[in-house]
Amino acid sequence: MSKIFLILLVTGFAEWANGHHSNDYHFDSDISVTVEGTVRAFRFVSPHARLVLDVVDEDGEIEAWDCELAAAVGLRRRGWTQDIFQSGEEIVIRGFAARRSDTECYFQTAEFSDGRRIAMTDTFDREPQASVRAVTPRFSNPNIPNFSRVWRRARISSPGGGMGPGGGPRLGGPNPQAWVLSEQGRRVLESYDPVLDDPALTCSPVSIRRLWGNNDLTLIEQTGNLVTITHEWMDAVRYVHLNTDGHLVGLERRGLGHSIGWYEGLALVIDTIGFEAGMLAQHPGLPHSDQLHVVERLVLDETGDSFELTMVFEDALYFTDQLTETRMFEVSDEMPQRYNCTH
Repeated sequence: MSKIFLILLVTGFAEWANGHHSNDYHFDSDISVTVEGTVRAFRFVSPHARLVLDVVDEDGEIEAWDCELAAAVGLRRRGWTQDIFQSGEEIVIRGFAARRSDTECYFQTAEFSDGRRIAMTDTFDREPQASVRAVTPRFSNPNIPNFSRVWRRARISSPGGGMGPGGGPRLGGPNPQAWVLSEQGRRVLESYDPVLDDPALTCSPVSIRRLWGNNDLTLIEQTGNLVTITHEWMDAVRYVHLNTDGHLVGLERRGLGHSIGWYEGLALVIDTIGFEAGMLAQHPGLPHSDQLHVVERLVLDETGDSFELTMVFEDALYFTDQLTETRMFEVSDEMPQRYNCTH
């Protein structure tokens, strides 16, 4: 018979919690869940894959349990496939309890009736991808830094601010950037629910800050008059217009704004305005108005294999001061995949 166990943890999954702080808003890493049932379906999608089980409850009735996994785009990079879980298989899932549902969990391990065991951190054999380190720009100009590569967040802490991959706010902790908000900005924050109002729930790329803030890949392509930045997260594409004197008048406001750019030595500078009001940070929430102004400065290392990104955020309506963050990026051997967000 299928079974469900809830266990209060004193120790155990601290490493997972440290790596997925934003999941604290949805799951409690202090409560372990063990669920025994039959696989109904495996939804191999982003931003979170989901494993649905048929579980027999205490009354002998079948109820559906929905266990969340990491994004399919990241799992696929580690060799996971759609058929890793088969409908009808008997399985035991261990993970964390959901905060607002008695029939959801966050997946950690699966044990099959034949003794096989799969953990969220497992990597499987897959077809090797060709290296992309040799991606070259579509123009030849020795005076222009070559950012035409695929980049990933460097696995080190960035000097001057920003955290390495896996960082993020914890549920109930202080909002580290709320200090910058004006009275008007604070009123907007008070009405924001980071669980129900998270823009990512509707497959929004959220903000420029969010696009640079995770472990997903970014492809930069340069031409003479344009820099195209393709972020794997939410399949967001940004166009940076070069060789222009300024922003166009009467811009249509968009979620990611309108960007112009120029080169300064080894740096690419991107200036963006024309935003719709939104959230600069989804957890625990940092609102911005349509007056947001963002300047990104990408400074290429002399080797060409890494760059430092400094972002400066200003908002005349919601901020009382500038916010500045610095992050490091390094060349990746992978190619971005389609994110194909499903909600």
